[in-house]
Amino acid sequence: MSAAETSTAARPPATLYGAVALMGLQALAVAVLGVVLIYADLTADAADVRLALGVTVFALAIAGGLGGLARALSRRRPGARGPSLALELMLCAPAYFMINGGMPQLGWTVLLGALAVMALILAPATTRWLGWNPR
Repeated sequence: MSAAETSTAARPPATLYGAVALMGLQALAVAVLGVVLIYADLTADAADVRLALGVTVFALAIAGGLGGLARALSRRRPGARGPSLALELMLCAPAYFMINGGMPQLGWTVLLGALAVMALILAPATTRWLGWNPR
């Protein structure tokens, strides 16, 4: 193995950096949404609190999942690849409903972000660096 191959193998590819950065931004955005939802829960009518708490907990779980998976990918954990892709696919459904439900700018942002992360995770350089051997 040459010195160039050794240094390339030790350094993560730009595609992985991009995926981790976008997932980190997604996690931050959903965490901010979670904080907004917590405020809304505290000021909601008593009849709405039960459902509101479920939505809030779900949003915070998604934020934690995105952040944790971004960290796992940055630490070269190949097992984080599949769950990361699954979580990004899960973000496509609410994006679709945002696009058709009156928030098209936000929906397109969420959808394009999820598609970008999936493309970066599935990029050949990221796949090789994570230890997956495509045949």
